[in-house]
Amino acid sequence: MALDTQLNKASPFSFDLVFPLIPVQTELRGNEEFTLNIYETVLPGVTLDMTEQNWQGGRTNRATGALTFEPWNVSFTVDSEFKNWQVIFKWFMFINNNRDKYIDLQKIYAVDATLRVVDNFQDQKFSLFFVDVWPTSLGEVSLTYREGEPNLEAQVSFTYDRYELREYSAIQ
Repeated sequence: MALDTQLNKASPFSFDLVFPLIPVQTELRGNEEFTLNIYETVLPGVTLDMTEQNWQGGRTNRATGALTFEPWNVSFTVDSEFKNWQVIFKWFMFINNNRDKYIDLQKIYAVDATLRVVDNFQDQKFSLFFVDVWPTSLGEVSLTYREGEPNLEAQVSFTYDRYELREYSAIQ
């Protein structure tokens, strides 16, 4: 196999997740992008709703037009000060703190996010632009002293309205 066909393979380090604005960011740097250092994600599936119709004595499937997007699950490395985990947790508390704040209108707590995919030369190839994203579950963080597991990790699941594929050409 030629060397040039192996150089440009996608690797686990070829993507990042960027939120331009999180509703809980209140410090001076709150208008900066929040990049979650993810190490694993699966591009969510999408389903076109179908219905079976009778037509001239036969049956046929027809698209009803509604799209259903599956939840988006992301695994990330928790930083040493838990700052990225805290941002996600505070986002939850902004949506509903189970004490005196309950669900607001979606437009108040939903934000857009971009999953950027780059090649080994850090050239952006495409991105998925997620519209109206908000977290629906934040997984546990295991605090342990075992050797071989120096990184703290967590999972977060997001719900969103839709995503759009944005491709990049070689000449921009």
